[in-house]
Amino acid sequence: MAILTVLFSLYIVKSGLVHTEEQDHYKRLLLNDPDVINSRLVNLEKSMQDMVRLTQQLQTMQSTVVHLQTQDTNMQKIIDQLETKNTNMQSTIAQLETKNTNMQSTIVQLQTGLTQEKDKVSQALLNSFAAGQEYYHSNIYGGPSNMLCLPNNPELSNRTAPGNSLLVGTEYEDGNFFVNGAQDEDVPCALCRSANTSTSIMIPGRESCDRGWKIEYHGILASGSYAQKPSSYICLDSHPEFLQAGQDDKNGRLLYATRTKCGSLACPPYVDKMAINCVVCSR
Repeated sequence: MAILTVLFSLYIVKSGLVHTEEQDHYKRLLLNDPDVINSRLVNLEKSMQDMVRLTQQLQTMQSTVVHLQTQDTNMQKIIDQLETKNTNMQSTIAQLETKNTNMQSTIVQLQTGLTQEKDKVSQALLNSFAAGQEYYHSNIYGGPSNMLCLPNNPELSNRTAPGNSLLVGTEYEDGNFFVNGAQDEDVPCALCRSANTSTSIMIPGRESCDRGWKIEYHGILASGSYAQKPSSYICLDSHPEFLQAGQDDKNGRLLYATRTKCGSLACPPYVDKMAINCVVCSR
């Protein structure tokens, strides 16, 4: 009985050894199997392809980063240039504002019919009398048509002129139309500087200014007669003054009230034979 037990134990051990050897042999067969090797090669090749693809993507991303960095540098340069231009423009604006302040936004205008500037924000540069070409000198109708504002403290030359161009004083000639007692009186004028303005216009046919403009003065449109030598239209102040002791009726240059004449002039809006308002506006 003991002998049988020993023999059975030996059989079991031998059987186990044989089974282990068969497993090892099977494993060795799997490792050397061409299919296994081929599969592993395929997986390895795929992994290498993935690595190549990822490497290319990384290179592309690096190239993109470099490109963006270059663009950022260029944009920064542009920003710096714009900031420099902005600084220069601000400096230019400051200089212009300084010049504007120094000039006190000054405008010079001629106000006929007054010896003093009435507006408190304006300064009279010259208080004097109006002058121009004589209304009638001969049957030749030539010469200048504009009116001048002469100073009452002239600096005279020491030369005698030939006499082909004349300068004479100006008188009111339309009776008392402009103001009572003005017939044949000499016309004063004032050259004025208006603060906080840069331009001015005279508008005939109006006595008010558009929005954004201020009234310097308003009055009646006046000029020389159509039967006399050429003259320019002026805006005579609505409350004109005249020079004292100037009623000598020496004529010279004459001022008449201008009136409308329908026909080529549209009526309406205008009305025939009416005096014409005027206004001097500034801004």
